[in-house]
Amino acid sequence: MSMGAATVLDHVPAGWDALVRADPSSSPSHQPLIWEAFTAVFPGFEWQLLVHREAGVLTAGAPVVLSRRGPFRWLHALPWLLSAAPVAVAGAHARSDGVLARSFAELARAQQVIGGEWSCYRPCGDPVTAQALAHIPGTTRWVATALMPLEHGLDARRVAMGRKARQALDQASDRGLVFAEDADALEEVYALHVMQSRHWPGHRPLPIELSRRLLAPRSAGEPVARLFTLRSARGLVSGTLALDGAHETFPWWAGTHSEGRRLQAFTLLLWRVAEWAAAHGRRRVNLGASTGLEGVSAFKKALGAEILEYPVHGLDAGNANAPGRLLAGVQAWHRRGRTSGGAEPA
Repeated sequence: MSMGAATVLDHVPAGWDALVRADPSSSPSHQPLIWEAFTAVFPGFEWQLLVHREAGVLTAGAPVVLSRRGPFRWLHALPWLLSAAPVAVAGAHARSDGVLARSFAELARAQQVIGGEWSCYRPCGDPVTAQALAHIPGTTRWVATALMPLEHGLDARRVAMGRKARQALDQASDRGLVFAEDADALEEVYALHVMQSRHWPGHRPLPIELSRRLLAPRSAGEPVARLFTLRSARGLVSGTLALDGAHETFPWWAGTHSEGRRLQAFTLLLWRVAEWAAAHGRRRVNLGASTGLEGVSAFKKALGAEILEYPVHGLDAGNANAPGRLLAGVQAWHRRGRTSGGAEPA
């Protein structure tokens, strides 16, 4: 299916993996196994891939997910604000962003969607411009995420840490907590996450089956998610599921026992994840957004994270039919006064 200078595919073309690996801004969510896990767990989800070619060569692309609920449809790049800003060959981002944005808008029009979003997180190089996003009907807001760059080593991150965070890290390190990658601990960690997240307004844990699929080993290559744990002599105190790609590790959701909070276990867990990521050649750890959560944001900055702001463009309901526009209006009314920064791992 062709739309202007871009194409919408329902399969992964040859060269996609190489394109993702070559772009230092690519995130874990550019991996097809993640989109396939979405569609396997959520019956109303369908993924597609917007691609741009120049002289027949794959130059750029961005995945999207179409979600259906009854007769209504939404378009996401991607769900839960997992970012899918266009990846591209070096030097092609500026000219490809507009092409793919127009295709995104045309797909939204063809599907008569009542909403959705395009999360344009791009930590390296030029950001997606306002001119490119102007092709898509809707409004743009800015989201701040916390990044731990690893290219200059963890010593630089430790220097950037706050004094209290260094002390907490040293104290936690001296308590003999054992760090491990342990996919078999999913049920334990998920139970901690559910228990802790009961106190987070508006939060609904994602189904455990999604995490189970993301952790599943594949016949070739590394899994797209890792489960990291910290244990004391008494048992599990903290754990996180991290999405993992060629350039970035992203702790997506986590759970910490009350004992672990007293022991500063989560501080140590994130630091051990950063050590793991650095040892495996990742460029950065993405600690996620903390919109409206000042305490969480301050915690991440104290760990030596740097704040990056990026645009999230929300689709309006201008392409929808009358019932769809009515539903979008009701949803907007219910969301008034609420903040949303996507999945919050901490």
